[in-house]
Amino acid sequence: MIPKKNSPFSEFDRITSEIEEMFFRFYGGPRLRMMKAGSFQPLADVYYMKDSHTVVVKMEIPGVAPDDVHITLQDKALVVEGVRFDQRQEGEKVYQQMEIDYGPFKRKIMLPVNVDVKSAKAAYRDGFLTLELPVAEHKKTAIRVPISVKEQK
Repeated sequence: MIPKKNSPFSEFDRITSEIEEMFFRFYGGPRLRMMKAGSFQPLADVYYMKDSHTVVVKMEIPGVAPDDVHITLQDKALVVEGVRFDQRQEGEKVYQQMEIDYGPFKRKIMLPVNVDVKSAKAAYRDGFLTLELPVAEHKKTAIRVPISVKEQK
């Protein structure tokens, strides 16, 4: 922001802008999310493959060991949770910049359709967790529900 020469508040405006920018850099984005929830949420793509009738979930979790990831699938809810550890914990650190989120994460994704839980597959490669979830066969069955009539006393 370029200070206005005629404004007595131009320096105040400049300082305010710098403070807001510094605050956002420190507390904004991932840092604010981490402070609020105590965890971070990995980015994910969810899409449907027409040819194989499969829902694919691709999640970005570099630096997370597959053994530290737990996947739960129930009805249309997929929950992926785990922990990313900072491997270099030795010694005292003074950060200049900190952008990588460490600690626990939990991501709940509501799927667009019911999936076949027994046929679900998960693979981890190059920092991406990819889940292939075949769409469940949905048998259209209709049943008639009888109505019972109770006599009033």
